[in-house]
Amino acid sequence: MADVRLVDLEVFKRYSLAIRQETAPADELLAVLDETRRQVEAAGPPAGRIPRRRRGNPAGEAGPAGSVDDDGADVDSREGA
Repeated sequence: MADVRLVDLEVFKRYSLAIRQETAPADELLAVLDETRRQVEAAGPPAGRIPRRRRGNPAGEAGPAGSVDDDGADVDSREGA
């Protein structure tokens, strides 16, 4: 296997304060990354998917006419009252 430039790897760009060498043999790097992955997975269960916000108005903003308010009441039915 070829050498891999460590300074080009995203994980090192984000989290490493220093890189001791510029390149490493790919097979050695894969072994270290596999071990690191096992350590991260052992730290706790995966968080799972982050719930996506529903499209529409952000919380706290008034909706268009014909919508419902926070307690589920029809806004149009209260406008004439």
